[in-house]
Amino acid sequence: MRSMLKVLTLLVILMSVGAAQAAEPLFARMDTDEGPILLVFYPELAPNHVKNFTHLSRTGFYDGSKFHRIVPGFVIQGGDPNSKDADPRNDGMGGPMLSDVLGADELKALDHLNKMLSEAGYAGLDSKANLKAEFSKTAKHVTGSLSMARSQDVDSAGSQFFICVGPTPQLDGSYTIFGQVVMGQEVAATIVSAEKNTAAGRDAPAIPVSINRVTIIEGTGDLTSDEKAAWDVLPAELKNVK
Repeated sequence: MRSMLKVLTLLVILMSVGAAQAAEPLFARMDTDEGPILLVFYPELAPNHVKNFTHLSRTGFYDGSKFHRIVPGFVIQGGDPNSKDADPRNDGMGGPMLSDVLGADELKALDHLNKMLSEAGYAGLDSKANLKAEFSKTAKHVTGSLSMARSQDVDSAGSQFFICVGPTPQLDGSYTIFGQVVMGQEVAATIVSAEKNTAAGRDAPAIPVSINRVTIIEGTGDLTSDEKAAWDVLPAELKNVK
C-alpha cells in the first residue's frame, strides 16, 4: 500500500510539473526600425493562429517585411511578404503559401503528393495557406491587442497581423485576437503617426517601418530586464486570455 501511495504521489508531482511547464508564457520579440515590440501570445484562445505566427517567425518569413498600413487611433498592420519589394501598390494582398507554414515532415508529404500529381499530369499543389477563424465571444480588442488581418472571407487569415493603437470594439468577435503587446506600445504609436504616401494607398506610410527580425521566446528566462519588468506589471487579465 505504501509503495502504491508513493507511486501515486510521484505521478501527481509529475503532472503538476507538466502543468506548470505548459503554463509558461510564450512571447515574440519584434525588432523594428523604430525599436522592439514584445508580444505575449494567447495559445488557449487561438492555438492555430499562435502556431502559425510562431512557425513563420522561426523560419524568418517576417524578416524584412514592413508595416504597410497605418491608421491613427486604430491599427498598424504588417506581415505581408509583398511589402519586402519596392512596390507599395501590392502591399496588403500577399500571404504565405502552404509550403511556408508546413513543418519538415508535412513538407515531405506535400512533396510526395506533388510528385504523384505531376506523374498524373496535374499541376503541383501549393496554394495560399488560409487559417480558419478562431473568433472569441469574450476577448476584446483593446490598446495593444495583437489580431489577425483577413479579407471578407472569415477564414482567409494568412500572415498579415495588426496591433491596435487604441480600443477597437467594432472588431470584437469578427477578427481573431491571439496576443497582446507587453512592451513597445510607444513604438506602435510612433509607427502609426508617420507621414503617409497617399499615392500608394490611403493608409500607406511614406517610409514604411521594417520588421528586421521576430524572435520567439519561451518563458520569462530569456527576457531582458526591461521586458521582464514590463511583463511583471502587465494586468493579469491581459496575460493569458482564454
